[in-house]
Amino acid sequence: MTATESLDYLYGLIPKGIKFGLNNISAVLAELGNPQLSAQSIHIAGTNGKGSTAAFCESILRNAGYRVGLYTSPHLVHFCERIQINRVLIAESEIIKIISRVKKAVEDIDIPITFFEFGTAMAFLHFSEQKTDVNIVEVGMGGRLDATSLCKGDISIITSISKDHTLYLGEELEKIAFEKASIIKKGGTVFAMKGIEEVNQIIKDIADQKSAKLNFIGDHFWVEETSNKIFSQFIKYSNKKLCLENLELSLIGDFQVKNAALAISACLDYANKNRKDLSEESIRKGLKSTSWSGRMEIISSKPTMILDAAHNPAAVKEMADSIKKLFTYSRAIVIIGVMKDKPSGEILKILSSFADHFILVRPNHERSENPERLKQIISIHKVSCEVIESVPNAIRKVKKILLPDDIVCITGSIFTVGEAKKYLKNEPDFKNNLSPSTHNHLNR
Repeated sequence: MTATESLDYLYGLIPKGIKFGLNNISAVLAELGNPQLSAQSIHIAGTNGKGSTAAFCESILRNAGYRVGLYTSPHLVHFCERIQINRVLIAESEIIKIISRVKKAVEDIDIPITFFEFGTAMAFLHFSEQKTDVNIVEVGMGGRLDATSLCKGDISIITSISKDHTLYLGEELEKIAFEKASIIKKGGTVFAMKGIEEVNQIIKDIADQKSAKLNFIGDHFWVEETSNKIFSQFIKYSNKKLCLENLELSLIGDFQVKNAALAISACLDYANKNRKDLSEESIRKGLKSTSWSGRMEIISSKPTMILDAAHNPAAVKEMADSIKKLFTYSRAIVIIGVMKDKPSGEILKILSSFADHFILVRPNHERSENPERLKQIISIHKVSCEVIESVPNAIRKVKKILLPDDIVCITGSIFTVGEAKKYLKNEPDFKNNLSPSTHNHLNR
């Protein structure tokens, strides 16, 4: 099969939907020789911030000399983004071989498998064959019954927890917290954000049940922002054994401060358990060089254009607050496309606090919300808006009306941001209008 044919087969599994449970993926991995057990993993769950935290972990450990596998989802532009080693995407030639091998295993034992389970098996197999030292593994959804839960390793990270994917995880925040905190391993170590007391208690209870060492931000390690710039911010991190000042983060936004602290703590724990030092230089270089596309990603200035895949109220509020804090602008234009299963009313209410104009789009996805419905919601908030269904057409339109002191934010869904990313990367007329210092952002 060609790469296209292989990926077509893989995407053909999507209609099978989402199926929680570990029996099928366990059987497939066993047929492949249990590649998930070949290296230790740092396992990351949460509602928001998983990808950024994973990126921080990967960068710190890579700068420390480790060979690091990184498995995240979903992707922005190409499936290969999901599976990386030392931030090198899996090659299409390797994709062909890996898909073929996993497909044969599935067919040999005649067990149904979902798209995400298949991709997870691919990642574990690739990491095993490429002999990674450590893998950074992001949960797909939930945690307790997520395919990634079969990874080896006793270090877990739990980022912020809020409502999302309620169709699958439930409406109650406590239930969502239970699913996510259940990634905590027996006798392991967990580093976690603090939320409401009910959520904190669930994390504590699960850690106690599994005899795991729980470390909360604010109780066992500490972090504070000391200064910020548009393209970077500086933090102070400390635990009971060390204090690191003036650490520079290349990822911006208040939420990245705590994500970075979680990553530092987990990486220090990993190095300690493996009786290796993690130098201050590795931490500094790792944080400063971390990149993560589509999360408060500044791709141009004067006018400023930001891509952010925030798709639930908590993430959208963090993004909006960060924009208002970090940027000075005369007019804010928001290009937004969301999925039908998201609370559009809450999202648009938050964005209306700083948006002067909305351009409503429909990303090319079967779950995309009708932008005409979004228009009806926005009318309540008395903010001007227009419907331009295509993401590329919306960008073309905004290019014509933007002034140097304006800011435009493209958000609402990873699919919206992915389409924008793809268009901006392949549109020379627009790309040539960006400042040279920002071109690298488009090529990540």
